[in-house]
Amino acid sequence: MLPRALIGDIKPENWLGFIDAIYAIVLTLLLIELPSQILELIKEYENHPNLHGIIWNGFLISIIGYLSIFVIIYDVWAHHRVAVTQGALNRVNLSLGILMLFLSSLLPPLYHVFSSLKYESLTGTISITGALSSIYFDARLILYLVGFLVYGSIAFIAAKDLRFFRRLGGVAESRMVALKRLRSSSIAMVIVLIIVSLVSFAGVSTPPMPLVLIALCTHLPVDKLMLQLKRQILPRKFRNNHITKVR
Repeated sequence: MLPRALIGDIKPENWLGFIDAIYAIVLTLLLIELPSQILELIKEYENHPNLHGIIWNGFLISIIGYLSIFVIIYDVWAHHRVAVTQGALNRVNLSLGILMLFLSSLLPPLYHVFSSLKYESLTGTISITGALSSIYFDARLILYLVGFLVYGSIAFIAAKDLRFFRRLGGVAESRMVALKRLRSSSIAMVIVLIIVSLVSFAGVSTPPMPLVLIALCTHLPVDKLMLQLKRQILPRKFRNNHITKVR
């Protein structure tokens, strides 16, 4: 490995410029696929004008799905920036950062695969059975798994660095507060992804609604709601345990 002395210490501003560029490319790759999907819908309408309702449904799925995945990638970028600026600059965090960038780059192609299969199944071009059914299932599974690993990595960084800075002492309170919020927010998103994926694979919700739910949760105070729920449940549990011990 190239010695750090030859290239200088890696500073947060250098790392931020790199991740900003990568996420910009990821969003660009996502945007590039949207016009081609719309053009396919237009061609399909010209060939089959009787499928007007289905084609409009496909158009809405493309737009809503694109908006949802765009919001999710934006939220991942925001979490990643906070992890870089507030977390410790060490080899573990840098390695996890590279992993998160790689995983995030998989989101556009994965989304394009399952959205294309979903649209073509609506128009009757293909039937999602057999091998195609496995591909459709795997694309969704990997998409949720990527989100789980990215937010899980951020939660790990925040929790690890919180313990490190507490032992170190003399760390600004604003930094500790930011890491606490980063930890709770990323853990909340991990839980959301698990719940939404289970609901999706159970057939209760069909694409793009799972992505819409995840995107909505990025803008809702889910972490605060989970914390309030935890505070309401834990005292009751402790009271019940105390009553049991007294008896």
